[in-house]
Formats: sequence, structure tokens, C-alpha cells
Amino acid sequence: MLQRIKQWSFRGGASPLLVLGAAGILAAVVTVMAVIDLGREKQYVTQLLLEKGAALIKAFEAGTRTGMRGGFGADIRLQHLLEETANQSGIFYIAVTDEHGRILAHSDASRIGQSLFTAEVMADLAPEAREQWRLALEEQADRKSFLVYRRFVPSSLGRGPHGFLTSPPKPSPRERNREFLCTEDCDGKGVRRNLSGVPLDIFVGLDVAPIEAARRADLHNMLTTAAVVLILGLGGVLGLFWAQSYRAQKKALRQTTALASEVVAAMPAGLVLIGPDGRVAMANGAAETLAGAAPGGLIGLEAAAVLPAEVRDWAGGGEGEMDVSLAGGPAVPLGVSVSAVCTEEGVPVGSLVVLRDLRQVRQLEAEVRRREKLAAVGNLAAGVAHEIRNPLSSIRGYATYFGGKFAPGSEDRQAAEIMVREVDRLNRVISELIEFARPSDLRRRPVLLSDLAGHAARLIRPDALARNVVIDLSRAVGGPEVMADPDRLAQAVLNLCLNAVQAMDGGGVMGLAVGLGPDGRAYLEVTDTGGGIDPADRDRIFDPYFTTKARGTGLGLPIAHKIVAAHDGEIRLLARPEGGTAAVVWLPVAGETRTDAGEDADAGDRSRS
Repeated sequence: MLQRIKQWSFRGGASPLLVLGAAGILAAVVTVMAVIDLGREKQYVTQLLLEKGAALIKAFEAGTRTGMRGGFGADIRLQHLLEETANQSGIFYIAVTDEHGRILAHSDASRIGQSLFTAEVMADLAPEAREQWRLALEEQADRKSFLVYRRFVPSSLGRGPHGFLTSPPKPSPRERNREFLCTEDCDGKGVRRNLSGVPLDIFVGLDVAPIEAARRADLHNMLTTAAVVLILGLGGVLGLFWAQSYRAQKKALRQTTALASEVVAAMPAGLVLIGPDGRVAMANGAAETLAGAAPGGLIGLEAAAVLPAEVRDWAGGGEGEMDVSLAGGPAVPLGVSVSAVCTEEGVPVGSLVVLRDLRQVRQLEAEVRRREKLAAVGNLAAGVAHEIRNPLSSIRGYATYFGGKFAPGSEDRQAAEIMVREVDRLNRVISELIEFARPSDLRRRPVLLSDLAGHAARLIRPDALARNVVIDLSRAVGGPEVMADPDRLAQAVLNLCLNAVQAMDGGGVMGLAVGLGPDGRAYLEVTDTGGGIDPADRDRIFDPYFTTKARGTGLGLPIAHKIVAAHDGEIRLLARPEGGTAAVVWLPVAGETRTDAGEDADAGDRSRS
């Protein structure tokens, strides 16, 4: 099957709501700052226009105080001053009115005598001694003006109530049309009415268009600046979120990579990744163990130097079971699975080889076959033993009877004795068959392994003396206590001792030892100094009827194996470095027995080596 490598792409991990919230807060801050700037700009422009209007009013009042060449209205009249002043940029008009809003003086002489404002508007304006301002919409001119106004106070010493001379020279008819502070009440002789005690107000209409244009330009610049600040700020916020997300994803990727590395390293199956260059790009510890290589020893090697040709031929995919030699090591039974590794676009980038160690599976299969064979032998023994034992008893009786009729030492007497001995041998074989076939009904009780070792040594001593074998019990003192059937377990130990003595035809030392192993289990060890076990026979040593002895039945070790397995234990046969064999019986200590009495013996032996 094809396995694809997913390409990693950067994705911001920030929550959209969080980003929108941050953008909203930033926009609110920028908006508030813009509004504050706009208010400050408006206040500044208002103050500028107000100060401009106040300066014009004060300048005009100063002109009235000087009287312009010795007398108000003489020669160069102040009307001319009004007109010239109003001609300046940004000034619509300058007017002086009475308290009812009637124009007494105006930069546009044609409007003298008209109403600048109605009485209601004048009452609403309520001019005072200080400058005030209003935004006024002039409907006639269809324009908006910034109106600065206050009481007109051009008083000076020695003059009339408003600083005007009480006896001005008589104007010419041409000048009468331009009479300053003249109203419709002027008499035909050009004599003004008496303005004594009449409140006067001065109004300056200023053009706000240039100021507003400047304000619009400032507003445009400010909005542009605010937009740039908002974009930069939002970009900064998003950058922070993306940077945080990148760091978080990078950290998560490191953790995932570390976790994946640990998982790959801890997998019981071997993994070998072949890169596109045909070299080993990755190999976990299980693969290195199967190949007998040091950690990292397979990385960079050519695939041909690690995998056999039949595996490399499966580059596109395949699986099967075979004996494989990895990196030139010994052949090992393996389950091999090869799959192509491709990108999302389907481009092949290598092959992944999965190696499963089948040695333990093969051992379990062999154990199953052995148990099946034992069951078959047991069933055969149960059916045959009874049918054979009865005739053998009759044969032995008749052989003994006829042997007694012949003279001692005669050939007939010796033939009868041979018959008796052969019948006894057959009876022993049948007894062993029955022993091997019958269920292992155990009567457990606490037993010291040292007592079992001593009992077996006493029983085997005559055979040991006959073969010049010394029994060493120095390491069989004390020892742990186990829950066992002492008779059945003693039989198993005795069989191991018999094998040990029979393995030393020229004499030697048989040792017995008891103790506790590193895993907390009790052990009883029987050692010999014989020739050891042929490696070719090791897998068959517990098979029924398998023997390397000329007169052996091949049932001693199978019976011992069955008895120990019934006690939830196991037997291990090990080659000793100094020569000979060590048969080690492992049993759970008292209080840790896992099998009830009466359990079938075939439930044991889970880890025989």
C-alpha cells in the first residue's frame, strides 16, 4: 500500500474572534485619537478666526479714536477704511449696526440703512463687551461666514458719545451718498441725527472656505495617517499572533517529532526507510538489533548492503515471510512488508520496509506441535498400556515357572531369566508411558527446594557411585520454599539427576543448587561436567522417545518437563562455559502459585529456551 507524506503548510493559529477583537480595539483607539485631533484642530481654527476678527475690530476702533486727520469723517473718511479692510482676503464684510440690527456703516456702502439682522436675531446674538462668534448662513449671498462681533466702543476724550465730532463740516452732495454712519434719518442738509446714547455693535464676517479647505486637507492627511497607523497596527497585531502561532506550531512540531521518534524507536518491529538515493535514511533500534548493527550503523548504507535482493525487488510494495540475512548477518525468519512512500502529488520518495521477527512465533508453533505430539502419545499410551501389561504379567509368570524347572546355569535356565528381565524392562517402559499420559493431579504443600535436592541426591547416590560421579550439595542449603506436590516434583528432579549422571560415563561432578533468581522466582539447578547437548538436538530434547542413549526410553525429560509445567514453572537447559550442561527448574515461590491443584500439565512451560 502507498503511504503519503503530507506537506506542512503554515497556518495562523490565532482565533478569528481574537484577531477581530484586537483590530476593533486598535480601530477604536485610532478613531478616538482622530476625533481628539479633529476637535483640537477645530478649536485651533476657531480661535484663529476669533483672534483675527477681534484684531480687525480693535484696529477699526483705533482708527475711529484717531479721527483720521483731525476729525471723524473729514477728508479721508472711515468708510474708505472699511472698504479697503474688507477687500483683504478672507473678509466678507465689516458692519456697524445699532441695537436693532440696522446698518450704520458697512464695507458695502449700498447696504447702509438696511437691516443686517432682525431684532430677534440681534436679541439672540446679545453682543457684549467681549468678542463672540457664530457661524452664520447668509441666504442672500448663499454663503457661510464666521461672524465675530461685540459692542462697538470707539470712545475718545473731548468727543461725542461715540467719538464723533458734534459739528462736522458740511459734505458735498457727492460725499453725502458716502456719508459714514448715515442713516435714512439724515436731513436734507447732511446733518446726522444725534446718536448720543445709542448702543452700537460691530460685526466682522470672515470667509471660512480657505480655513475649511485647509481643515479638509488636514482631515484627509489625518485620516490617511490614521489609516496607515491602523493598517500598520493591525499588521503588527496579526504579526504578533502569527509569530506566536508559529512558535506554538514549531513547538508542537518538535513535540510531535520527538513523540514519533520515540514511537518508532520503541516499536517491536524493525523499520528501515530507503531514500530516493537508494540509501538507508532511517532505521530504528529493532532493525539494528535484527541486523546486529550498532546504533546508527545502518544509516547511509546502500540498500543492497542491508536488504537481500528479494526484498529490494518489492520496492513498489509487497509482503511475505522468509528467512532474511540483514547486513550480512545470520538468516532470521522475518515477516517482511514493503510499501512505497510518496508525496501528496504521488511522487515516490523512497520505500518503507517493516520487519517482524518471527523467531518467537516459530518457537510457539513448534511448542504447539510438540504438545499435539504429547497428547497423541498420551492417548496411545492410555489405550495400549493396559492391553500390553496383562499379557506381560502372564509371560513373566510362565518364564519364571519354566526357568525353575531347569538346572541352574543351564542354557534353558539363562534363557528364562533373559525373558524375565526383558519383560521387566517392558513393564518399566509401560509404567513410564502411563506416568507420562496420566493427568497431573497435584497435592500441593509448602516444600523446601533444598529438601528436594537432598532427597534426589540420596536416591541417585548408588548410580553415581557406580559411574564414579561425585555429588556436590554445597549450594543446596536452605533455599526458598515453594508450593508443590513433593512426590511429583521429586520425580522430575530425580529424572534430571539421572540424565546428569548418565551424561558422565567417565566420572565427574554433579552439582545441586537452590536459590532465588533476579525475577523473584525460586530455582533448583542440576549441573554436570559431561559432554553437553548437541545444538542440533536442543529443540528436540523434550520430545517423547527422543534419546541419545543406547538403552534410553526418551521419556525422562518429557515427564520432568510435564511435571514442572504443572507447577507453573519451566525447565531451561543451558550450556556451561566450563563444559557440561545446567538444567534449571524455575518455580514460583510459596504464595505466588498461579495454578489451582488439578490443572492439566499442558498449561505450563511458557518460556522454555
